Amino acid sequence: MIFAALRDLQWRRRRIVIAIVGTGLVFAMSLLMSGLANSFSVEVNRTLDRQGAQAWVILATSPGAFSPGSFLLPSDVAAIIATTGPQSTPVLYGSAVADLGRSRPADVSVMGIGEGGLAQPNHLVEGDSLLGEGKVITPRSLGLHTGDQLSLSGRVFTVSGVVDTASVLAGLPLLQMDLADAQGVLVGGQPVVSTVLTTDANPTLPAEYRTQDKPAVARGLMRPLKNAVQSIQFVKALLWLVAALVLAAVVYLGVLDRTRDIAVFKATGASTAAVGAGVCVQAVVVAVLAAVLGVGLGVLLAPRFPMQVDIESGSMMSLPLLAMAIGMLAGMLGVRRVAGIEPVTAFGGP
Repeated sequence: MIFAALRDLQWRRRRIVIAIVGTGLVFAMSLLMSGLANSFSVEVNRTLDRQGAQAWVILATSPGAFSPGSFLLPSDVAAIIATTGPQSTPVLYGSAVADLGRSRPADVSVMGIGEGGLAQPNHLVEGDSLLGEGKVITPRSLGLHTGDQLSLSGRVFTVSGVVDTASVLAGLPLLQMDLADAQGVLVGGQPVVSTVLTTDANPTLPAEYRTQDKPAVARGLMRPLKNAVQSIQFVKALLWLVAALVLAAVVYLGVLDRTRDIAVFKATGASTAAVGAGVCVQAVVVAVLAAVLGVGLGVLLAPRFPMQVDIESGSMMSLPLLAMAIGMLAGMLGVRRVAGIEPVTAFGGP
């Protein structure tokens, strides 16, 4: 029965190829959705890793290290650094709109970095990492190069360096500059900061301050994207449902086309289980081939996606397994139809 099922796939190859391509496209889209959702956490963790801190010090009443509207005053910064030591860096974070010239506005995130040695830009592909008055380091995604200029809140900055990737909040480009410049852009020159980075994971702080570790800071940065991630996961689930329906339709229609053949098999002694196994094999073969095609399309389309897509190797490895499960479920629908075919059908009229 297995050989007959495979021969039937060859006989109906045009229909099967169309089913594989259609299902493969659905699988590729689901893989891209997974990579898109994963990219949100990847970019946040990458940004935090590059800061080189073990703890982020904030006010005890602050919801998070980079929460809007929550600031540390100069007296707070002095008290914190007196406890954590010189290897501590004050940082200011916020959002702004950059004018890239020729009426090209761009939403960006801004990170102002103070003295202390942490959070310094690295992984540069152009220029240098020295921060100073009027200088800014941009990610390559903005399309700027060393020596180019941009405007933030009426202030003109010169690009002194370009990093390969720097983003938060679903691909929003991250600009890095001197703390004083960031204070001028984000808070009108007020001497406040968002948090103090330190290499001491468990500093002894006054009661009015507390620390956050990397996972807590990452959760805080990801909070605005919670609904977006849930929406992507919902679309991903719908895509899996579409793939299952496509496979089920192909298998079911295949069984209908082969009603007389299946009846002949039964009339010659083949069991329903044996015929049903052949139907399931057909569904699994189509599903696995579609999954392989989906992985290939996902890898090819990911660099061309409008947003950064980080497809995990685990997702690519698990896709064929999930496709096999979907194929088995689709095959069960065909098995139910096989069970209802009587052997006497083989001797009926045309």
